[in-house]
Amino acid sequence: MQFLKVPSKLATLCVAGLAAATVSFAAPAMAAGKGAELVPVKTFASLPNYQRAKLSPDGKQIGYLTHWKGRTVLVLENLDGTDQVVVPSAEDASIFTFHWATDNRILVVYEFSMQRPGSRVVSSQTRLAAVDRDGGNMDWIVKGELFAKVGSRTAKERKPVAQFQHDILDLLPDDPEHILLALDADWDGDYEVWRLNIFNSNYKVVRDDTRGVQDWYMDHTGTIRLGIGYSGSERVAILLDGAGNWVSLRKTDWYESASIAGFSVDPNVIYVRAPNKFGTQGLYKLALDSGTIIETVFENEKVDIGGVLKDPETDQPVGYYYTDDLYHAVYFDPTLDKIQQIVDKSLKGTSNGVIGKAKGRHAYLVLADSDRDPGVYYYLDLDAKSMNVLAPYMAGIDPANQAPVQPVSIPVRDGSHIPGYLTLPLGHDSAVGLPAVVLPHGGPLGVRDTAGWDWWAQFLANRGYAVLQPNFRGSGGYGAAFRMAGENQWGGLMQDDVTDATRWLIANGGVDAGRICIVGGSYGGYAALMGVVKEPDLYKCAVSVNGVADIPDLKDRAKNFVGGYAWIKTMGLAGASDSDVSPARRADEIKVPVLLVAAKDDATVDYHQSEDMAKKLRKLKKKGEFVLLDDGGHSMDTAESRAAMLTALEKFLKEQLGK
Repeated sequence: MQFLKVPSKLATLCVAGLAAATVSFAAPAMAAGKGAELVPVKTFASLPNYQRAKLSPDGKQIGYLTHWKGRTVLVLENLDGTDQVVVPSAEDASIFTFHWATDNRILVVYEFSMQRPGSRVVSSQTRLAAVDRDGGNMDWIVKGELFAKVGSRTAKERKPVAQFQHDILDLLPDDPEHILLALDADWDGDYEVWRLNIFNSNYKVVRDDTRGVQDWYMDHTGTIRLGIGYSGSERVAILLDGAGNWVSLRKTDWYESASIAGFSVDPNVIYVRAPNKFGTQGLYKLALDSGTIIETVFENEKVDIGGVLKDPETDQPVGYYYTDDLYHAVYFDPTLDKIQQIVDKSLKGTSNGVIGKAKGRHAYLVLADSDRDPGVYYYLDLDAKSMNVLAPYMAGIDPANQAPVQPVSIPVRDGSHIPGYLTLPLGHDSAVGLPAVVLPHGGPLGVRDTAGWDWWAQFLANRGYAVLQPNFRGSGGYGAAFRMAGENQWGGLMQDDVTDATRWLIANGGVDAGRICIVGGSYGGYAALMGVVKEPDLYKCAVSVNGVADIPDLKDRAKNFVGGYAWIKTMGLAGASDSDVSPARRADEIKVPVLLVAAKDDATVDYHQSEDMAKKLRKLKKKGEFVLLDDGGHSMDTAESRAAMLTALEKFLKEQLGK
C-alpha cells in the first residue's frame, strides 16, 4: 500500500461556557453593500476537502473524505491531526463512503461506472474493501471479478460479483469480525443478506432473497423487519409484524397511503409517513395489530417530514428531522434534545446537525451550514466543556464572499404558488437590471432545492447573475399531491411552472428580460432544452449538463435497471407522444444558442444524447457548443469535470448575456 500525505488543515478552537449551555462564536464578517470578490473557478469546482466525516467508536479518531489529484480519498487520523493515513482511490474509481467497523478496522466503499459483460449500457458500480487503521491488511471482502488496483495491491477475484456492495445493514458493534450486508450476489435483481467476515471474506447467508426485494431494513434490535423493492413495474413490500409473521403490506389498507419511516421500541408499533389535513406528509405512530394511527409525532402545513433520527449508539428512534428552507432536527429523547439545544444556542445563524457520537462518552460530531457557508465540522466534548472547530467542509469558500439566498413564493398560471429560491449577487438588494439564470433542479420527481449553499447557484451569483431555482410541481417535500402533479408532465405542467417562474422574475424581480439563460443538469438540462423549444423568445440561451434530450432513448435505457419500468411510467407527457416532448426531435424549433456538456461515464443519461443533439443543431446551422468530458459521472463528481463545466458555462454566458 502506497500512502499519500495530505497536509493537516484542522484549525482547533477551544471555547468555554458549555456549563451554561451556550458557546459564543464570532460571526464571520460579511461584506455590506459591496460586491463579492471574484472567486476562482477552481474554488467552486473543488471537491469538498472534509466530507462525510465520522468519529471512530472510541471518539479519539476521525475519518473523512477529501480530494487528491481530482479523486476522492479517505483520510484517517487522530483528532489533533496526528498519525494520519490516506487510503487512496482505486484505479478509475473514487471512494464513495466509509464506515468505522471498529477502532482499528475500516470499511471503504468505492464507486465507478462501467459496461459490464453482456450489458449494453454503462452502469454505476460499488465495491467494498476493508483496511486496518494503519493502512495495512487491505482486501476486497466481497469476492468476484477482477476489479481494480489500490496502491500496489491488485484485486484478483472470481466471477460473478454483486454490482452494488454498499448496503451495510448493521456493523454489529458487539461482533468486531462481522457485518450484515445486503447484496444481489447472483445477479437476479433480488437481494439476500450476508453475515460477512471483514477479515477473511467468509460469509453465511442469514436471509435468502425474496422476489422483488432490493432493500432490507432492520429495527434497533438487529432484526430484519422490512423488505421493499420492485418486481418488474410492480412495487413489493413485506413486513415482519409484532407477532413474528411476514405479511405483504400491499394487502393492508393503511399502506395504500402511508409508508414506513422507522421502528419503535415496541415491535407492534411503527413510525409512518402519512398524508394529513394540510396535504403534506406527517410523522405518526401506527399500531400494526389494528392498522390505525395512535399518535401524531409531527405535522407541518407547508412541508413534509424528512424522517426518523436514530440514537448513534443504540439505533433506537430518538427524534425526527424536516426541511423547510433549511434542515431542522427535533429530538424527543431528553439527552439528545439538550445536546441539540446546546449546539443551536452556540452556533446561531446556521442549520446544525449532530451527526456522530463516541461510544459510551458525551463526545459528539456536529456539522453546521447555511445559505452562505457549505459547512463547518465541530467536535463537542461535554466532559471537557469545549467545542472545537475541526475543519470547513470546503476549503477556500469564505462566507463573506457568498451570496444570501432568499426564499420566494412564485404565482403560476393556475392561481396557485410554487416555492423557490432567489440568489442575488452580493451587494445587490434587488434583481433590477441584472442578467439572470433560471436553474431548474434535476430528478425531477421527489427532488427539491433548498436555501442551503449550492455551488452552481453561488458560482453564477459570484459572476453577477441573479439566480432563480424554482421548485416546480413534481418536486419533493411539499406533499404527495404536489409531487404527483409532476408525473407524466415532462414538457407539460413542470415546464409551465418553470416558464411562469421566469416570467415572474421579469415582472416582479425586474431582471433584464433580454438577458436570461435557462441552465440545468440531468432533468434540469431537459427543462433547459425544452424551455427554448416551447418558449423561443423567452430565453437568450440554454445550457444542458448531462441532460435528457430524447425521452424514447431514456426509456429504452431505463429498462435495463431495477425499478426502471416503474420510472418509465412517470416519464413523458400524458396525451402526447414522447417525440413531441423530446428536444432532440424538435431541434429545428430552437432559435437561441445552446451549450451541451456531457461526461462519457455518465451511467444515468448516456452522453450520446447530448452528442446527437449537438449534431442535429450543427446540421440545422444552429449556434452552440458541445463539450465532451472523459469522466465526471452524472453529477460531475471530479474536480476536473466541474472546472471544465464551469469554465465553459462562464464563457458561454458571457458571450450570450454580456458582463
